[in-house]
Amino acid sequence: MGRLNDKVAIVTGGARGLGGAAVDALCAEGASVVIADVIDAAGQERAARLTAEGHKAHYVHLDVRDSAQWAAIVEDTLARWGRLDCLVNNAGINIPIDIEEATLEQFQSILDVNLLGAFLGIKVVLPAMRKNDGGSIINVSSNSTAMVLPTTSLYGASKAALANLTKTTAVHCGLRGDHIRCNSIHPGMHLTEMIDNPEVQALPQVRALKSAIPMGRMGLPAEFGKVVTFLASEDSSYMTAAELFTDGGLTVVSFADPSRG
Repeated sequence: MGRLNDKVAIVTGGARGLGGAAVDALCAEGASVVIADVIDAAGQERAARLTAEGHKAHYVHLDVRDSAQWAAIVEDTLARWGRLDCLVNNAGINIPIDIEEATLEQFQSILDVNLLGAFLGIKVVLPAMRKNDGGSIINVSSNSTAMVLPTTSLYGASKAALANLTKTTAVHCGLRGDHIRCNSIHPGMHLTEMIDNPEVQALPQVRALKSAIPMGRMGLPAEFGKVVTFLASEDSSYMTAAELFTDGGLTVVSFADPSRG
């Protein structure tokens, strides 16, 4: 028996990476999960694997910038499973660039996915969650809200705004008595498919980042998934408007320990 039996969740960007880890973890705790992404082949493959393992998973194509697609996925979820208890706003993009090199078009593209996509999702799931007398919204922000680098000028701004949107949503729902909680997770670098290979691990910037992490290693996707399930479950029933940093302590140090190799 899982902590999320009979619960239903939507995870954006759920085909792979940290979103995929969130999907796997929610399914492992008994939730029925809608995998929402634009990477159709990977999303369908993940849904098929989880279904074969005995879980309830379904893939739906979702461009988070499209309000009509958001309305359709919530309608489909309610028709398929009868309720909606959790939304994980994980879909995001990044363009590493400083403020002088960045263009308006680049900034707009990041805001459209990272911030406005989550905004549209929150708007459309709130009425569905109220029908259940509660729910959990989990916004995946970033440790770049606290660890500032020149090349996070666009990405960090979008994620900082998402963190603030999380808090205003939490307070709004709390004051209404909706029993809908809204929290943000702020991950650092994790060993997702894009990072967990020898060539990437050998890059100087990756080695430097790893050496700066007080815990001495990058996070595992499964560890991120556990934080998601915690926030989705009643184990976090008195938490809302919280920021959970999952980066091995990186945001509280200002430079790498030279003793680390």
